[in-house]
Amino acid sequence: MRLGRIPQPVSNCLSPFSSHFNCPQGQHFRVWRWLLVTLLLVDGSARLKHLTCRMPASLRYWTVRRMVNAGYWNASAALDELVVATFFALPPPADGTIYLIADKTIRQKSGKKQPLAHKTRMNKFERFVFGHEILLLVAQWGRLRVPISCEVLDPKRKRQQNILFRQMLRRFRPPAWCRRVVVLADAGFASRPNLRLIQRLEWSFVFAFARTWKLEDGTHLRDLVTYLPKLRYRRIASYTPDQRRRDYWVFVRRARLKTVGDVTVILSKRRRNEGPKKVKLIVTNLETKRASEVLNAYARRWAVEVTFKELKSGLHWGQMQVTKEKERVKRAMLLPVMAYVLLLRLYGRELKPDQGFTIFQLKRRFCEEVWQEQLDRSEARWRKKLDEIRAET
Repeated sequence: MRLGRIPQPVSNCLSPFSSHFNCPQGQHFRVWRWLLVTLLLVDGSARLKHLTCRMPASLRYWTVRRMVNAGYWNASAALDELVVATFFALPPPADGTIYLIADKTIRQKSGKKQPLAHKTRMNKFERFVFGHEILLLVAQWGRLRVPISCEVLDPKRKRQQNILFRQMLRRFRPPAWCRRVVVLADAGFASRPNLRLIQRLEWSFVFAFARTWKLEDGTHLRDLVTYLPKLRYRRIASYTPDQRRRDYWVFVRRARLKTVGDVTVILSKRRRNEGPKKVKLIVTNLETKRASEVLNAYARRWAVEVTFKELKSGLHWGQMQVTKEKERVKRAMLLPVMAYVLLLRLYGRELKPDQGFTIFQLKRRFCEEVWQEQLDRSEARWRKKLDEIRAET
């Protein structure tokens, strides 16, 4: 069943972004809106041919494919503007704190003509797969989460992960209600250029650190982890954003780094008798003496894993068959992220920071409203024709 026209709420939300599409002959702005709508409507496969089946008959498959492949529009700029507009539709937190969470994932591919795909794995315990490495930056507060930037890593460029991460942080524009920004990431993002950038932006960070780091006083973190007696650990309780309690055994120490100055080093493990290999190193520049607050903040990293699942399962992340050019692959990856942000802008005013949501619920509601609108419009059209026939007779 095809849709006759763009739903009116979607048309109102996306109308301010027409300036990003400067090719009127190609109808790129029209095709872009239809792609976001059909990504939210379809279930199962979301290849371009399946998406075109939901669009009006005037939009052919080659027209949609040409728009995705065209370089006349900047997908990253359109996403940034859409994110800024979405922040106004979401309720702000009481403390004015926003958390930026960065992480990467792998989207498997089967074709060999992918310019950015390669054989890789997430860690040494995972199996090797062929696919794209994708870097995602998520803004989170309360139990709300908004993907604000996405990049596909180039396997031929060294240290590109941290380079793109710094570009994402520079492009981020905090909303007007934001009073504090806290950056969360694992040890792969804890590099000196990243920490210096966060310090220049006057933000805070909670990072997992590698054991190869050395403090200003000459202390090696690996020696601190290896030789610290288990009697120095104490048990504390931390809470996830959904108020689930988790207990950890921690050791807290104030130290100084040449890069950012005074920091708090936390050694954390799940059980008291676990060995040094199970200890996680967390370093932060937050002005707090309570280790539970640092662990509560670090637990918010789970939001990016939930976003990965929603994008892959609910919005068909990486299913568009785009090949040959790197920018085409990037635009194809950004379209599901735009659809995610569009849902938040449509229903964000009804969400509450202390109540959770899933993109699957919002997507189901969107589908019901879109098809109901089309049925009401068809009923009104046939009723009008029936009234005209009755008037003639």
